[in-house]
Amino acid sequence: MGTFPRLGALLEKRFTLAQLPTPVERLDRLSEELGVSLYVKRDDLTESVASGNKIRKLEYLLYDAREKGCDTLITCGGVQSNHCRATAAVAARMGFACHLILRGEKPAIPNGNYLVDRILGATTSFYSREEFENLHEIERNTVATLERQGHKPYLIPMGGSNATGSLGYIRMAEELAGLPEPFDFIYCALGSGGTYAGMMIGLKHHGVSSRLQGVAVCDDVAYFEAEVKRILQEFEAWYGVTFPDGLFDMNFDDRFVGIGYALNTPEELKELIRIARLEGLILDPVYTLKTFLGMTRQIREGVVPKGARVLFVHTGGHYGVFPKGEEIAPLL
Repeated sequence: MGTFPRLGALLEKRFTLAQLPTPVERLDRLSEELGVSLYVKRDDLTESVASGNKIRKLEYLLYDAREKGCDTLITCGGVQSNHCRATAAVAARMGFACHLILRGEKPAIPNGNYLVDRILGATTSFYSREEFENLHEIERNTVATLERQGHKPYLIPMGGSNATGSLGYIRMAEELAGLPEPFDFIYCALGSGGTYAGMMIGLKHHGVSSRLQGVAVCDDVAYFEAEVKRILQEFEAWYGVTFPDGLFDMNFDDRFVGIGYALNTPEELKELIRIARLEGLILDPVYTLKTFLGMTRQIREGVVPKGARVLFVHTGGHYGVFPKGEEIAPLL
């Protein structure tokens, strides 16, 4: 039944799109190096083309779109957005059209996630970073244009981060609750806030006492506090699920954004290579690499005590490595 009974029925309203549950694997050499028992939740294995954390959210968002009779998905992100690629993939799989609102310049030659978007048949429009600041207006205009063309569009927010999408990570917490031993700490990336919000609710709902720690890859602590609170408010307004005041602790660290979202220093990329060669684990430069570096710093700082059981949620994003080829090649 869980802590919040109303969630039970909501968690059933999904399409089965991901390969679940994803495995949990121990990282032996990094465990020895860091003095903790370090594990990785392989959410990079949720699917092949739609791999990563977004497909868990999209299981619920596409169900909602189909229930509302929509035929076209609209979403947004950077040119190399993992979320946009996953949306394009599940749209093609489930028979929806898909339009992507992309921040940045159109590549001369499609590569990485954007190449996959095009292969999957998604249509795209490009906006500068300055124009993207008026995203809500762009979304309204895109919806209106598609409606005039006879479509019924369904708008998915950036990262799929709303109450509906967060159901995917409430459900993921059930996989953690079924493990033989609990973890003391769980780390995940903060990109749009929906994965963290879902896990935060899910851990309470399924009775898991682990401390959830989010590492920001963009923006700051104040931004993510506001975004997670917004998602909690959506649960109350949309679904009548009420969360008592003071129930949740929000543990955010914004020290690892570095030189900017989707930008990397050579030192960061050297760590990506070192981790890959040490454990055979490929992290993506935008999300999981920075989160992993934040986690290891906290372990070394003593935020995580020696001997603790730690779980790193690998939210995928492998396609993001390929556009970084010119930056990575000199470091190999």
